[in-house]
Amino acid sequence: MEECRLGPQRDPMSTVIPMTLVYSLILMTGVTGNICTCIVIARNRYMHTATNYYLFSLAISDLLLLILGLPQELYQLWYKYPYIFGEPVCILRGLTSEMSTNASILTITAFTVERYVAICHPFRAQAMSHLPRAVKTILCIWIIAALCALPTALQFGIRYEIDDNGQTLWKTALCGIINPFPHIFEISTGLFFVLPIILISVLYVFIGIRLRQVSIGSQKESINDCNHLSKAKMNSRKAVVKMLSK
Repeated sequence: MEECRLGPQRDPMSTVIPMTLVYSLILMTGVTGNICTCIVIARNRYMHTATNYYLFSLAISDLLLLILGLPQELYQLWYKYPYIFGEPVCILRGLTSEMSTNASILTITAFTVERYVAICHPFRAQAMSHLPRAVKTILCIWIIAALCALPTALQFGIRYEIDDNGQTLWKTALCGIINPFPHIFEISTGLFFVLPIILISVLYVFIGIRLRQVSIGSQKESINDCNHLSKAKMNSRKAVVKMLSK
């Protein structure tokens, strides 16, 4: 009866085995690559730059997603139910997944702002201390990401099926949304997808315009230098002709 209510415990093996291989490959390569990134940045002082600090933050967010999320996804490929990890882990999974996603998007946005300031306002960028500002920005990013992830995480819990007699079917435990908050998905999408995409796109347009202006200015300077050199050559030739005619 439980299987009839929720369907089979797993998908066909033709789907489960390839997906298991793909998930395992992503888990191994992702964890190894991000740990190596963190170690290299942490152990080499010459790599302690604002740009690398943002890369370090991105690596941490990826590690959280991989370590706390992917193993459970692998388990649920083989056993959709019952969910055996308990409600705290279910809520933690929702929290870390949402927090990591938010942190990644905010980090990319902050990095884009850094590039915009460095390219379009270089004097202002030089006047500001890069590393302390980057550290404070990253800390603020993670705090904001965690606070904004709480409403989403609090929706999660363990859901059970009820039989015709009103009895709880404990073997049908599923981790999912049990306390939906109204419009939370739309708000989260607007704050952490739509607005960052718009801001990043606008900043890159300004960066492109600035780089084009610099390129055109360099070309004009180069042309002026060439004209100046050609005039100098013409004057020197005239002087030589005068000397020879005397």
